[in-house]
Amino acid sequence: MTEEKKIPVIWAVGGGKGGVGKSIIGTFIAFWLSRMGKKTVLVDTDLGGANVHTLMGIKNPPRSLNDFLAKKYSSLNDICIDSEVNGLRLITGAGEILSLANPKFAQKIKIMKGILKLDADQVILDLGAGSSYNTLDFFLMAEKKLVVVTPQPTSIQNAYSFIRGAVYRRLSQLTSRDPSISALIQTAMNPKNELQMRTIKELCQVIEDLEGAEASKEIKKDLGKIRPIIVTNMVREPSDKNAGKIVQLVAEKYLTIRSENFGTVVYDRQIEQMISEMTPLVRISQSSEFFGCVYDIVIKALEPN
Repeated sequence: MTEEKKIPVIWAVGGGKGGVGKSIIGTFIAFWLSRMGKKTVLVDTDLGGANVHTLMGIKNPPRSLNDFLAKKYSSLNDICIDSEVNGLRLITGAGEILSLANPKFAQKIKIMKGILKLDADQVILDLGAGSSYNTLDFFLMAEKKLVVVTPQPTSIQNAYSFIRGAVYRRLSQLTSRDPSISALIQTAMNPKNELQMRTIKELCQVIEDLEGAEASKEIKKDLGKIRPIIVTNMVREPSDKNAGKIVQLVAEKYLTIRSENFGTVVYDRQIEQMISEMTPLVRISQSSEFFGCVYDIVIKALEPN
């Protein structure tokens, strides 16, 4: 008997707003996992603005997701690029083809299936900015769903909106074959809906009243599997640490989503300097506090639930 191929652990790093450091956090998570002896692949799923290869010091990637979608390669394993870190490989996005910023459904499914077949222990998905269905679908496929937020009010709002978008995207998928419930969900997506469904709890109550307790129970059970890991980045002052807690509390109140507030990552000017000089981020001084902050997040995320 042949041994069944083990599916890698999928991490997704999102947050909605651009400029919060998702790609940087994702790069260092991948670095630490590979340092721990785990075969790791960092995938840039930002198909319209791929930049992870730049952070890794690769100016002109020889292969990209575009080559995979164009059927030049049959497997995502074939387009992986070795990095200077032992055990860490990279799959670059397809930013050179603007039409791939929003891939067709079949293309997205092809990428997702390819990710699950990667020869790796751990796979990190660096998500693009925004809350498009494609971005949310990559987020929802992950076992470890990280949401990066910074202390800026707009980032806090966008992080919550991102989680809200993921919840409603999952609800839409769950109820796609039930027109009546699907219509209710579409109504609830508008915060000013006429049925006054302001929270997921209120939505589930309406579903229970109309469709029965079992329908509501199944929805609650599935949504309970969405456990975002909130990371507050670019912390300069002690008060900045509250950003993640705010997102956590609002998500629980309005979405009935239990999230994990995994702490903070301090602002490090060295990161900006390395990016401007095109120096691979993995060469950062290991005495950097930023470096240690991401290590703590990885260790905590690897702990059994």
